[in-house]
Amino acid sequence: MNFDDADVYSVIQTVFGEILKANYIIDPKVKGRVTFRSVAPVLQKNILPVMEVILRLNGVAVVEDNSLFRIIPISDLAREPAAVNIGRSEEKIEIKGKALLQVVPVEHSQSSEIVKLITPFVSVSAVIVDIPKTNHIIVVDTDANVKRLLQLINIFDSEQQKKKGPQVFVHHVQNSKAKDIGALLQQIFSGSKTSTPTAAGSASVSVPSGAMRPHIHATAGKSGTEALVSDLVKIYADEILNAIIILGTPEDYEVIKGTIAKLDIVPRQVLIEGTIASIQLTDKMSLGLAWSIKNNIFNMDAFTVSMNPTSLNIDTAKANPGSSGLNMIGIDAGGSVRAVINALASQSKAKLLASPHIMVSDNREARIQVGQQVPIPTSETYGTTVGTTTVPIRTIQYKDIGVILKVKPQINDSGLVALQISQEVSTYSTILLYSDEKQIILNKTEATTNLVVQDGQTIIIGGLIREDDSRARSGIPFLSKIPILGYLFGNSDDDASRTELVILLTPHVVKNQQDAGAITEKFVGKMTDEKMNEEIKKDTQINGKVPEKEENNDEEKEESKN
Repeated sequence: MNFDDADVYSVIQTVFGEILKANYIIDPKVKGRVTFRSVAPVLQKNILPVMEVILRLNGVAVVEDNSLFRIIPISDLAREPAAVNIGRSEEKIEIKGKALLQVVPVEHSQSSEIVKLITPFVSVSAVIVDIPKTNHIIVVDTDANVKRLLQLINIFDSEQQKKKGPQVFVHHVQNSKAKDIGALLQQIFSGSKTSTPTAAGSASVSVPSGAMRPHIHATAGKSGTEALVSDLVKIYADEILNAIIILGTPEDYEVIKGTIAKLDIVPRQVLIEGTIASIQLTDKMSLGLAWSIKNNIFNMDAFTVSMNPTSLNIDTAKANPGSSGLNMIGIDAGGSVRAVINALASQSKAKLLASPHIMVSDNREARIQVGQQVPIPTSETYGTTVGTTTVPIRTIQYKDIGVILKVKPQINDSGLVALQISQEVSTYSTILLYSDEKQIILNKTEATTNLVVQDGQTIIIGGLIREDDSRARSGIPFLSKIPILGYLFGNSDDDASRTELVILLTPHVVKNQQDAGAITEKFVGKMTDEKMNEEIKKDTQINGKVPEKEENNDEEKEESKN
């Protein structure tokens, strides 16, 4: 059976009239030419299916109606009476080359989603109707095409595929804040897309500006991330439960869960050991700690130090003995400066003002304050009158003064600690602003720096020098109090003292619980030793001798008996 550019009418007449001996009708709109060559003979039972394929390629359909074959344009096939079949079993469909109307129930998915999936595979003449209310699909096409579409529907609409559909997953964050982790996930996987509002207790995650974690930066758009998760992914953060709520497929969740595991790690910590001391600038220390270090007055070990050159000039120091400023910042790797301060303290030439210890997480800011709060009037109104006097109403705001340290450590894998240090030293004085009222004046010195030190190295901050003048009067009792003449029976002593404020900071990296326990034991032991030293010092002041150990006392008693 061969045709070479034959008219479709002659092909239909040959096949249906001469070979199949069947009754047929040809629609006037049917036109075209057919070319077909068969290498082997075509069996009688396969002639009709082969003919149906040949005609369909030429836009012609075959409809059997009571032993009558109607040859019509394939575009009219959907409007032709066809057998109606309900179900999704492709095994029950027999290939006869006839039109078929199949009603397919969708069981595990949305009918609209299935229609989108099978549309690329339907023939040009097929008709597909989506019925979302009942979740059904109607397909009108040849029986062969309908059977093929049912096979696709059974693949796409299966129990296994349902498990791969969008689901809600809840992941509890263990070591971080869900809000922070959620914001990073939103940056990584969702680009500039924002989540919809959530119920009370939950928070939708918006894309932060990048300041939360300095080493992670968002990239505009979703370029490079589209292959990681689907477009269905939405991420929410619940601050109450400290959990991440993820809407997406199981594959999406596995990718996101792996990212969370890398972000939600136990943060490293830093114990910052601080010492704040006041040194009397007398004798060798008269020109300040910076000058003493430069000239190695105390034979200290060399260490890294950065200073303001003007503070090291002896002529400048003599010309400005009361100058102040945080003009010395250095690293004392060997502990020499701490030893000098301890030695001066033993000679009553230095005073330990505070010894704060604070634990802070990696890349978090710690704040140490040694001082007080001063009331500062910020506004004043007159409205209340008592008698003939108008009483002012003042708004008071309390300001922190003293020594305020802000330290933000950042640890790297090699054990180095990068420190962002911000220091403020403030005092206050009063001036007579009006005839009968004093106002508070704040004197403040600030310094900000960045340093990189090894674990356990000490940072020195100094150079804040103060000069205080005092006057004391003494004299003969009673006579020195006589007006005018009392001056002859007494004398006045003027005293000027200079002190320098020195701050020592030592960071200790705490990597795990074992490190934390070791540091705690060391700190407790240090506190115990200090307490024992205080008791020994107190007993020495009272009895005039250092108490001896009990073993020695027992030996002395035995010798006296003998």
